[in-house]
Formats: sequence, C-alpha cells, structure tokens
Amino acid sequence: MPTQRFFNLKEEKKKIILDAAMHEFTRVPFSEVSINKIIHEADISRGSFYTYFEDKEDLARYILRGFREQFEKAVFETMDKAKGDFFEVPLLLLKRIMDEGTSGVGYKMYQNMLSDLNVINQSHIFGVQSFRFQDPDYEAFVGGLYSRLDKERCPIDEETMAYVVEISFLLAVKGIALYYKEEADEELILKTAARELRIVQRGAFAMAEQNEGKR
Repeated sequence: MPTQRFFNLKEEKKKIILDAAMHEFTRVPFSEVSINKIIHEADISRGSFYTYFEDKEDLARYILRGFREQFEKAVFETMDKAKGDFFEVPLLLLKRIMDEGTSGVGYKMYQNMLSDLNVINQSHIFGVQSFRFQDPDYEAFVGGLYSRLDKERCPIDEETMAYVVEISFLLAVKGIALYYKEEADEELILKTAARELRIVQRGAFAMAEQNEGKR
C-alpha cells in the first residue's frame, strides 16, 4: 500500500499521479511499464515516487484495490451458481470474461497485465495469495469459499481447499492471459482449462481419501 506521505497529498495531486500511472499501465504490458514515464507525466521526481510507493507492483496493487473486492464477489456468486462445486468456478469465470470481452481503460490495464505472462508469478496483485495464509483477507476468502463448498460432491478439508484455490485460479489466469494474447482460440483454451481442473480435482480427492485413511 502507498505510504502515508502519498495519502497526505492534495486530492488533485494524487489524481495526477494515478492518472499518469493508469496511462502507462494501459499503454504497455506490465513488464514494460516505465516509472520514468509515470513521473515525467505526473511532474514528480523519482525520489518522490519512492516516498509514495515501494515499486510499480505496489502502485498497481493500489490502483487495482477495487478489483479484489469485485473478484471475490464474482467468485462467491459463481460458487453459488455452481451449487457448491468449486471446480466449476474457475472455468465459469474464464468463460464469463471471454463472453464479456474488454472495454474501457480498466479492462485495458487488466489486459496488459495479464497478457504479460511474467505477471502470473506476481498473482498477488490480483488478490490470489499463497496457500500459507499470509494475508487475513485471503484466509477469509478461502474460508468463505469453503463454507459454500458442497462437501459431498467435493470431499476436501479446508487446508486442501487453500491449495486448490491457488492452483485453480492460477490456471484460470493463464487461460485469460492466452486469450488476451490471442495465442489460442476460446474453445481450445476452455477445453485445456477444463482438463487441467479435472486433474487438480482428482488429485485433491485422492489426497482427501489418503488423509481420511490415516485417521
């Protein structure tokens, strides 16, 4: 998150900095984002930038702060639509994104970030955290999913659920990235994602059976 020094700026100045950042994030893929271009457009020094933000990842997380809430809401709604079958959720979300397409500045930013496959290694920017529960908000997110899980159809414990959530959404992010980069058609991306998720599902169920047998 930004430092208090950034929050102490006048609203007009904060808007200038964020507008400059949005312009850069929508211009090029995430790996090519230039802090120099941002500070030049915002008319601030490089030193000032680093008193406001740790790096461009920190700035991106702040700009996308609303994305996490929207993402979690969409996931919970989709989980209810799937009647508690989590393994249908990433696929349904992937299809929904493809159906909606992209429009507007915000979507262009997501597209540039996701089309850069390197950003998959920085998925925390989009709210997909590590299974180690390093973030209380992410722990609550996994807990919310687990509470909606149909335990008869998906007999896994909450710890396994945390692993499954991380792996499944990274697969979905990969699918979105391939879609944005137009490296494969929608049908192939969805078919591949479905097969990958079934493999994750079988592994999760096998692990659950082994854990049950040890009790």
